Amino acid sequence: MSTGALDWLEGHFPRDFFDEEVAQRALRHLGFTERQALFSDDYVLQRTSEGFWYEFIVYEVMLALSLETDRIHAIVGKGADARAHPAGMRPGQNGLYYSERGSLTVRGNGQNIAEMDLLFVDDRGNMGFIEVITTAMELERFHEEIRYKKRLLASLLGQETVPFVLVSSVDVSGYNSILKIAEMPESLILITNPIEEIRTLIYEGSLRRRPEKPAPHPKRIDLTSIHPGRTFDYKEIHDRNRDAVVRTLLSCRDDGIAAISSAINSLSKKIMLGTLGEAGIKAVLRDKKIRINDTVLSADDIKHRFSRVVIAFDIPAYTPVIYFKLKGKEEYLKLIRDAAGDLVFQGKRTPAPYMSGFYEWLDDEKPTVDSRVAERYASLFLSAN
Repeated sequence: MSTGALDWLEGHFPRDFFDEEVAQRALRHLGFTERQALFSDDYVLQRTSEGFWYEFIVYEVMLALSLETDRIHAIVGKGADARAHPAGMRPGQNGLYYSERGSLTVRGNGQNIAEMDLLFVDDRGNMGFIEVITTAMELERFHEEIRYKKRLLASLLGQETVPFVLVSSVDVSGYNSILKIAEMPESLILITNPIEEIRTLIYEGSLRRRPEKPAPHPKRIDLTSIHPGRTFDYKEIHDRNRDAVVRTLLSCRDDGIAAISSAINSLSKKIMLGTLGEAGIKAVLRDKKIRINDTVLSADDIKHRFSRVVIAFDIPAYTPVIYFKLKGKEEYLKLIRDAAGDLVFQGKRTPAPYMSGFYEWLDDEKPTVDSRVAERYASLFLSAN
């Protein structure tokens, strides 16, 4: 169901993108490598670049449409129009921030917890967001992502409703996840002509044109001009959730994950329960193989190689994550569970700029996990069943 701005967009948003001027304007937002990749022989690189380009086509179309109606009050600038210098990630940051490439993100305690393709403000003063896709792949949980972003923006901005628009160059209207999105309040699905047809608007010579600097747009606003309508403290939300999870685990209820889910605020994307002591390490890792590349470790090996072990789980999948800090290094190894219930290496977490906020939060002092909580965690999250 849609009202106001969404009703207007449903009737006026172009489904056929055969406007070479718009296609050229969209190219100005791509970096040199991304523009070249549009004509790459590498299919993956080409499709990735097409996705970015299509996203900016939709952005340019929204800028133009906003001048035709009072239903759209503002469009948030992005890409080449992001004037503000992106702030480096650090703990304590909560709210709307530009990424290094001018993308629109929400940070929670210095880490990116959501990214929106486009943001707009309707005539009621509500901020809405737009997601842009060029493939039907990986849509199984897409509705959960949209539901999360709606809740997040509502909480951050103090809105009762958050308008949402999906623009897709492939017909996804019959997919179950998309049908669930269509049933959400203030949601609109728009299907355009395929990206393969839109590509005919550009050729390799298009890349040699120097992008024109656009004139000031009366309805384009900067992300930094948007101020949250209420206090949003992501770490406080997380810490309350952690305490609720600990209480639930200590209660030894039989409904397990369902009990945890009902006890927490779903704005958290990850719950870090804390640091394992020696007893906790034995409770969680006994009888578990820990595979790090070609090395297989046991629980007894951990204290010799690592200075710290932090247990966590992701939401909404409720999958376990364990972080091992290497002795003498500013580096954590992230391990996840495999089908057999053992732990396998997935990646590293370091103070690198793009993950520095999360690393500092991970590395902060954390409470030692009660051995009973550790045992319950192992039973719920690490069992092969």
